[in-house]
Amino acid sequence: MENNDFALLNLIQLQVSGKTIKFPDAIAWKEVMNKSFKQGVGGLVLDALENVPENLRPSKAILMSWLGRVVAMERLYENNKSSIAHLASFYQKYDIKMLLLKGYGLSLYWPQSHHRPVGDIDIYLFGKQAYADNIIQKYFGIRIDNSHHKHSVFTFENSMVENHYSFLNVHAHRSTAAIEHILLQELTDTMDSDISNVVFPSVRFNSLYLLRHSAEHFASVDINLRIVLDWAFFVKANPVDWDWLLKKMEQVGMMNYLAVLNAICVDYLGFDKSLFPDIPVEQAVVERSMNDILSPEVETESHDNLMVEVAFRFKRWWKNRWKHNMVFKERLWQSLLTQVWSHL
Repeated sequence: MENNDFALLNLIQLQVSGKTIKFPDAIAWKEVMNKSFKQGVGGLVLDALENVPENLRPSKAILMSWLGRVVAMERLYENNKSSIAHLASFYQKYDIKMLLLKGYGLSLYWPQSHHRPVGDIDIYLFGKQAYADNIIQKYFGIRIDNSHHKHSVFTFENSMVENHYSFLNVHAHRSTAAIEHILLQELTDTMDSDISNVVFPSVRFNSLYLLRHSAEHFASVDINLRIVLDWAFFVKANPVDWDWLLKKMEQVGMMNYLAVLNAICVDYLGFDKSLFPDIPVEQAVVERSMNDILSPEVETESHDNLMVEVAFRFKRWWKNRWKHNMVFKERLWQSLLTQVWSHL
């Protein structure tokens, strides 16, 4: 592992557990800063640096640049929360309850919520998705994009909203449909939030949903440290029903992924081993997975030429095949055929 990555992980461990850290001799702090933001942990790592002796910290110029980016992140966080509240308030006038997925709800488990970067606002409206889109379009004149498999997309107060009619892309893998069915059964139990007309998913729902959502990203493209920390902070803050979850993992073929993710949380990020169940895991796979998170084996590319883009996606799918059995119950080629068929 490179010195910069070692320093980054040590700072996360310091913030997570207060563990005494020892930095390597040569650290390129500007690269550490840039990578921390790319990994979605720029705010958390800056918080950790406050507990590092002055003589070991980055230069003042780098710290000021770092602070500026975190302040911008804090503003985005508050704007995101405001958009959530305004959207939920609008829906309330039409008797539409709003379930908020991921994002803001997960930020509440972080040491400083506003130092978790925000993204899209993912919502579920309990069967009123189409009705809600119609009134949003009619009232605000907002264009609704219905070209996606599992949700519509629109922009509300400069925030991208994904209005889900399913939680997962059930067209991509057959096992995903089974998980979707389980998630729908868990909708009867939700948790209140600090925002009017907004509820959060139950602990059971989130435990399965967060794992499957991150697993599909991991297997198909990549994930970053923020996604891993979302899982770890969620587990630390909630009474996870491990008996129930482990049965579901076995049922859908995801036990290996859970074992690897938990091992990364303990071995690399400083979380207490007692938070997680004892599941056998191959250390070589844990190490390879961690390296792929820090520096993906296949870097993301985009191409204007359709055939070049298709060729790249096939190459990425093939190179990522080692992840497939950690996540999907289907055979590799069966998954490919299902995905191709879903796009015809």
